[in-house]
Amino acid sequence: MNQTFMAGYYQGVVEVAPASLSAAQVERLAVTMTIQHLRHAGVSITSIHDFLVDTIHADDRVVKQYLNLSAAQLESAQAELLALAFKNEEA
Repeated sequence: MNQTFMAGYYQGVVEVAPASLSAAQVERLAVTMTIQHLRHAGVSITSIHDFLVDTIHADDRVVKQYLNLSAAQLESAQAELLALAFKNEEA
């Protein structure tokens, strides 16, 4: 895993996340997207955890909440967060 690239990927998600999301929601979105990307690349769960917690400094509880979800579950979590963003924008 190229840590510089993946740190940029994570930061990119943070930067383009809808402004109507809270900081905690943005972190959840970035964590789920990064986990999904790294799992598709065949990176081990332990390496993903260590990267997100030790390198990115993501909240360990958030990482553990999403780390073992299936691809479909990660996509659902992402969709829920994005739906929240659009709901918040309408309010």
